[in-house]
Amino acid sequence: MEKCDSDQCSTAKSENTGECCDMPEKLLALADEAWFEVLKEKMKAEISTTCGDRLDKLAKLVTETNQDKWMHTIQGKVKCEEYKENLKAMFAGKCDK
Repeated sequence: MEKCDSDQCSTAKSENTGECCDMPEKLLALADEAWFEVLKEKMKAEISTTCGDRLDKLAKLVTETNQDKWMHTIQGKVKCEEYKENLKAMFAGKCDK
């Protein structure tokens, strides 16, 4: 990072680049962001403490259902492919009189 002096800061402001003069505001914004990240982690810990068992059951229910959904989707594709192959074999054969 380059050194910021008052001449550079004046030039940056007049040119609307704001690189030098924005640093204090950027640092405050970064501090706000960090504060919210810490707060979010604290909230997660509190939720985990007070509702952890219930959330574990919910997570299990949702993941098991999701796995079942995907197995059903895959089985459906397999059956569809079987159908296509049977249909192709039927049309490849000759008709009986």
